[in-house]
Amino acid sequence: MRKIVFSNLPMKKELNKLKYRVDGNSTIEYDDEIIFPVNSVLARTMQKGEKIKVVLLSKNDIEGNSSINAGIFQKELNDINRNIGAEIEYVTIATPFEETRDIHEKLLRDMIGKLEEKTEIIGDITYGPKPLPIIMFSVMSFAEKFFNCKINNIVYGKVDFVKDKNNILNPTNPVLYDLTPLYYLNSITNSIACKTSEEAIKALDTLLTL
Repeated sequence: MRKIVFSNLPMKKELNKLKYRVDGNSTIEYDDEIIFPVNSVLARTMQKGEKIKVVLLSKNDIEGNSSINAGIFQKELNDINRNIGAEIEYVTIATPFEETRDIHEKLLRDMIGKLEEKTEIIGDITYGPKPLPIIMFSVMSFAEKFFNCKINNIVYGKVDFVKDKNNILNPTNPVLYDLTPLYYLNSITNSIACKTSEEAIKALDTLLTL
């Protein structure tokens, strides 16, 4: 099955290559250092000859770092793919670094425009402005409902920043979280049919214990 990957790009100039420990899903843990956490997933799941569309979500930041980082992302994934042999297509969706309704709606529509019927979808919400994860969840919900897509992974790479003796912040303790269960929990809670708030809370408590 064809894969579509949505990945938010960082707007910062300094990028760090780290080995991410995976919390909760060892099947996507990668032994090498990477800049973009979603590439850990792809390194473990891509197959020879598999068709993959990578949609990079870029913001037009003042220094142009986001567009530069799109090239860095492609190089990193291409290096990983050299010994795998998947067929990767790259698409970039660039929007102004403004959080207006018009821009959010355009990004939502542009992302939906990249969907294809019956594909597997992977998302990375590590980088980018705060509204992007909300938009990505909306796109994935649309993809499931109207394109018969399967949501494979939604990942988030977390690091702690610690000052060294020169008072410079350095990323430490990198952990990769798979947030897919959170996405599906949200989908389920949206479909709960209860007459009262008390019934809804009981239903939610039951779901959380499964």
